[in-house]
Amino acid sequence: MELTDGVMQAGIQSSERMHLMHISYVSVGATGHVLASLPLVTELVKRGIRVTYFTSENFRAMVEATGAAFSPVDTVLTDQGKADKDVAKNMDAELPLRFLSEGAVAVEQILAVMRQDMPHAVISDTLAISGRLAASALKLPLIQMYTSYASNDFFDVSASLPKVPDTDPARVAASKLADELSAKYGVEHLGMREIFGGSKCGLNIVTVQKDFQPAGDTFDDNFVFAGAQIAKRIGSAWTPPQNDLPLVYSSLGTLFNNWPEFYIMLGQAVKGLPVNVVASIGSNIQPEELGELPANMQVQAFLPQLEILEHASLFLTHAGIGSVMEAVYYGVPMLAMLQMGEQVLTAMRMQELGLGEAVIDKRQVTVELLRDRIQHMLGSKELLGHVQAMRDKMLSGDSPTTAAQRVIDYAAQY
Repeated sequence: MELTDGVMQAGIQSSERMHLMHISYVSVGATGHVLASLPLVTELVKRGIRVTYFTSENFRAMVEATGAAFSPVDTVLTDQGKADKDVAKNMDAELPLRFLSEGAVAVEQILAVMRQDMPHAVISDTLAISGRLAASALKLPLIQMYTSYASNDFFDVSASLPKVPDTDPARVAASKLADELSAKYGVEHLGMREIFGGSKCGLNIVTVQKDFQPAGDTFDDNFVFAGAQIAKRIGSAWTPPQNDLPLVYSSLGTLFNNWPEFYIMLGQAVKGLPVNVVASIGSNIQPEELGELPANMQVQAFLPQLEILEHASLFLTHAGIGSVMEAVYYGVPMLAMLQMGEQVLTAMRMQELGLGEAVIDKRQVTVELLRDRIQHMLGSKELLGHVQAMRDKMLSGDSPTTAAQRVIDYAAQY
């Protein structure tokens, strides 16, 4: 009886500690990054963990739907999550400075809140530099959330990015700012490897399937490869076309997707084909810019991607890693047309694993190419078989449930 009472008491104390646990989550204000975090946050809240979520104001409704407390952060990385039309002129050179500048602006806002309501641990999106700075300044345990590839001694995601001379003015400014942040917040120098590959810490959640991660077998147990993060999203109602034709879904992402010529070519390519086409064109393009589209093609600024992928037979994508993982989850082959340098790695990995095809240079995209690839890929049983096999591996691997328990166990040590 004494043993039973002791076990019960220990269980009560453990439950109380769990309910008292407070986790801060810090994300950059970009749709793909926020969406990838929501299943984990939802699972933590379900388990009685109090979560405070820091990101830009436009994601308040999404975050609050998980049960987490929302804390807004002003952003300079993008205009409230929308694409900056000018950044593409020198995007490869400027990206490190943009992420560091975002961190420098956001961290003081975050620290002001955390000091009033101290968390037990900080989960930081790898690209949310402010989360790493805040954890270091307050000497809190850091958990990293990789919404793209993880890095270790055998694979460095920054090595796949386009090379830019250290003498480039944007890179000089980034190095200077990194020195200032290191001195002020006690973090390591945040060079290219650290910005895009993360810092070394005791727990890392990766929203990439381990079989897809380059050098996946070289990562130790400090990395949890949770794969695609799938959960119902706000405003996600969608009605599929009322016929039995194959559905082709097109989306070039939520950032840097201003390419109206592509949608015009796509419309010409699918005209007369026995397919339905649904395209998400983003907020920078107006439908009237695209001229007259065929009756079997519909365009909209934003569409509920998960609901469409559930019905899709082919996905025309920018090869963002989140989108690719979601397509694998629903067993949908992909044709990739890249928008920026970092997507090359994902597109090449996708081809290597037989999950789809890619056009690395967007200048090679033509009406004829799109028509040929759509017709060929819709009829490929081999391609579909590869995607289905990868989907089976994903569903049998780690999940948000696994990741949430690892977060709780890790934070409870401190």
